[in-house]
Amino acid sequence: MLLTVVTATSAQAHVVYQRDEVWSNNDSSKCLYTYGEVSHGAHRGGYVKSEGLSSSGIPLTQACIAVWNRAPGELATGYRYWKWTGRKWAVCRQYLSGIFNSKKTSRVTGSYDFGFYPPCGGGYYATTGYSAVYYAGKWIGNDIGVWSGKHFIEP
Repeated sequence: MLLTVVTATSAQAHVVYQRDEVWSNNDSSKCLYTYGEVSHGAHRGGYVKSEGLSSSGIPLTQACIAVWNRAPGELATGYRYWKWTGRKWAVCRQYLSGIFNSKKTSRVTGSYDFGFYPPCGGGYYATTGYSAVYYAGKWIGNDIGVWSGKHFIEP
């Protein structure tokens, strides 16, 4: 009999994320979900990801679980990448405009891998993801951010 033991440290494939509904219309037939993520990335210097997902409700269920495709330019996402200073969270990097869907879809994603070195030095990082949908002649949802949770990235 052969026994194999596999161990993992917090640095291996550790992704911290959160997704939440940030908007729905009165009858919950249209909804917007936002996702924020922080991780080590491909080269261990940090990775940020935000995503917006537009959904539609199934009649009588009031649950937004169906695809709600939006025309090009009607879905947006952005992020703030935070670093813990030891006393407070401070913005390290942000990209809050310019990430839009380029084709008809229900999902838009923005991400960035910071390479080999954390952009603001080693320490705890977190992401606030934002998204917005153009609906009924206005942008909705972009005023509510979704916090990923914190993740330690080595210097």
